[in-house]
Amino acid sequence: MSEIGNALKMLTILKSRGKKTKKELAQTIEVSEKQIQRYKDKLEQAGIYIESENGRYGGYFINDDQFLWQLTTTEEEITILEMINKKLKSEQYPFINDYLFLIDKLKATRKNTNNDSIMNSYLVKQPTASYKSEDVRNKMIDIQAAILLKQKIKMKYVSLSSGLKERVIHPYGIFQYGGDTYFVAHCQYRDKILDFKLNRIAEYQVLDEYFQKDDNFTFQNYLKDSFGIFKDDEIKLKLKITKPFSHIVKEKIYSPNQKIMDLDQDTIIFEAKMKGKTEIINWILSMRDCVTVLEPENFREEIKDVIEAMLEKYNGNVEIESNNC
Repeated sequence: MSEIGNALKMLTILKSRGKKTKKELAQTIEVSEKQIQRYKDKLEQAGIYIESENGRYGGYFINDDQFLWQLTTTEEEITILEMINKKLKSEQYPFINDYLFLIDKLKATRKNTNNDSIMNSYLVKQPTASYKSEDVRNKMIDIQAAILLKQKIKMKYVSLSSGLKERVIHPYGIFQYGGDTYFVAHCQYRDKILDFKLNRIAEYQVLDEYFQKDDNFTFQNYLKDSFGIFKDDEIKLKLKITKPFSHIVKEKIYSPNQKIMDLDQDTIIFEAKMKGKTEIINWILSMRDCVTVLEPENFREEIKDVIEAMLEKYNGNVEIESNNC
């Protein structure tokens, strides 16, 4: 970032976060402390004065009455943005630092913004990804550029089913699911549209070759009736669900065509047309003995086979060895 950009960034941080030491500013902006002093001098030359205070609790700060643009952001809106920030951090969103700086810009337009007590009572709890978000961020930037310019990408991709393969793909769009980042692309190797997980790309190269996007493709149609990200044959599902999961299921929309009928206070019949057998099975098993598959019969038998295979692993002696599912 240029000197002007870093100076404005320092200004925004002081306005939004309050008093900061020279060391803290240098670490946040990723420059030297000497550079921070230079930014301060440049800003003062422009008539923007940064106050300083010595001592243990000293640092740089800005007089609230001095300057900065005025926008009509409310305390509630800033709090909502902070809550979204916590959610994105928990999912290791690749552009979290850019988003945080945007919040700082908005907070800088308000005086005495202090929602620490509110945010200390809001927590996002979920597993975090093991890969580096900066790596995914760089891939996202390159792939997004390839999407806009309709450039092909050659990549070495690790698939859970077929292992490492080299593919040439036509990227269509990027989406987030379950805390991970995916992109949709037409794969020349498979000659079909597929989902690819960014962190499973081992190597990639944006080619100087261009593709014609399918004009009929839309995210809405592509993900229609999918339970999660798996897309396969449609299942006309009918389940009998008892408490506590009957109440949990009634609180959510799993499919836009779902129908729920109450049998009694604690029992429901759930019906929906859904795709994504793998995740549907996982969902059903997560409800333990509180769910019964009523229809279709072939899917009911498949669930029974899964349960029996699981039971076999818990009967007899347990052996520690490699055993693929």
